[in-house]
Amino acid sequence: MRFLVTVLCVSTAWGYRFFQDEIPNGDIVPHPCKINHIWRGVGHMNPLGGGSINPFGEDFRKAGMKWNKDLCQMDSDGDGKTNGEELGDPDCVWTKGRAAAVTLGLSHPGVCTPHSDPTCQAANTWVKCDVGNLQCDALLEEGTRNFTVRLPETVVPASVTTYLCLLIDLPSDDDYHLIAVEPVLDNVDVIHHIIMYAMDDSADVDGIPQPCSKYPFKQFATLISGWGVGSSGSCYHKTAGIRVGTHGFKKAILQYHWNNPERRSDYTDSSGLKLYYTPNRRLHDATVLQVGSEYLEIPPGEESVSAESWCSNECTSRYLFGPIYVTRAINHMHHIGRKQSLQQYRKGVWIRNITNDERFEYDAYRPFEYSPPLEILPGDDLKTTCTYRSVGRDKTTFKGDGTGDEMCYVFLSVYPAENVQENSCFSWKSVDLCKILSFSTEFPVIDDCNVKTLLNPFHPDFISLSTNLKKFCKPFDICTQECKYFVRDLLQNNKCFSGETRELYQHMSLKYTTLFAEIWAAIQSCETELEMDTCQEQCDLDNNKKNVIDQE
Repeated sequence: MRFLVTVLCVSTAWGYRFFQDEIPNGDIVPHPCKINHIWRGVGHMNPLGGGSINPFGEDFRKAGMKWNKDLCQMDSDGDGKTNGEELGDPDCVWTKGRAAAVTLGLSHPGVCTPHSDPTCQAANTWVKCDVGNLQCDALLEEGTRNFTVRLPETVVPASVTTYLCLLIDLPSDDDYHLIAVEPVLDNVDVIHHIIMYAMDDSADVDGIPQPCSKYPFKQFATLISGWGVGSSGSCYHKTAGIRVGTHGFKKAILQYHWNNPERRSDYTDSSGLKLYYTPNRRLHDATVLQVGSEYLEIPPGEESVSAESWCSNECTSRYLFGPIYVTRAINHMHHIGRKQSLQQYRKGVWIRNITNDERFEYDAYRPFEYSPPLEILPGDDLKTTCTYRSVGRDKTTFKGDGTGDEMCYVFLSVYPAENVQENSCFSWKSVDLCKILSFSTEFPVIDDCNVKTLLNPFHPDFISLSTNLKKFCKPFDICTQECKYFVRDLLQNNKCFSGETRELYQHMSLKYTTLFAEIWAAIQSCETELEMDTCQEQCDLDNNKKNVIDQE
């Protein structure tokens, strides 16, 4: 009987994933009343699949559980649109394994839409639209206070992806612990996440939302809390809280991510967060440690593609001053993410899975809670593995900030905060970024390249490189003979300009400042000519060998 129950549970959990492949855009069908949510089990009444089936599920079953012209031309939910129109195949020509003709403006073929229309309400009584309320015992504790911070009503740009930042004051009249965060959502059609970073005390709060690029010091800020699609909020562990006030953080920045795939220009938003805090401080100050990958390259049309990243023992040895304890862990990928895990190793031996999400759902918030907390020691290795399914996409997907891009992160709520020197531990391909981004001087050279010196515009190595390129080359123009000689020597003898290290240096230099654009333009102005020279030299060599053979 236990075996049978297990089989039935697995079948229910995974069956809809198979059926997603049988219909166009099957893995991105939107929830009709939870914007930015996906209805995974398209033919079922349960958004996650399994159990009773809806009108489209009935028609899909009658069609032999295959997409065909008859099923495509039906209007299963009676809302005036054919199933093909709702799923992005208006001409009923889609075939399994190919990208659909339309990928935006989709709707659910089994739910009458628009959901709020009076003519649909009778047919949609079974559709559940609530996310749920925040459940947190701390909200009932004596002394708990709260305040709400939100945007002034702001016009949402007609862009697919927009990031906006709002600088705020935190309570500073006493010493407090932040113990819970709850979303206050205005426009659920666009809001994707609100992340809160602690900021420098010197920042001026004016209450005016600004492009996040205005705050260059954000990259050094501490991630302390936030909200994401599918979550009703977060509650800190009963023994720890984020220190704010007299001896803690006094200012913070709210980073808003708006997702507007239809590029509508009539949206506004005034969402925010309700912050709960208490003078009855917990035993420990908490913080957030983020691990994962800063580079992803996922080819299209693949059933399963995995990416691994490490927070290595070298990094944890320098980032952690002592043991830390994990109270909560949250996986984060985007739409094509399917599985994710974070594994802990000590001296090469597997200790545990901190997270192990075999059924990742982008919009289904699922924290891993630990009581008692899990211990991580300096010198431990943390391995993040993310698995993606890119069937239906016709272009390579890279790591990026948009929801159409991908990510591979795990957010760990840990204590004590004083044992965490750096709050992010990432890798870029096979390179530990702690060796570059850390302020430590213990990693001067990586693969025979001193990347740090070349990322510092005031360092003699950078000044020498920049001066010579300006002297010999004409960036964004022609390749001069003297530039070609200099660049050829640079590529052959400087390890910073070859292989993975060159890719990383170019990525980081262009990401953090436009100052480097001219340098790369100068180098690239002659790379084509150098490749042609190499090709000609190889051709000449091959011809010489052929002549020798012919003479013999």
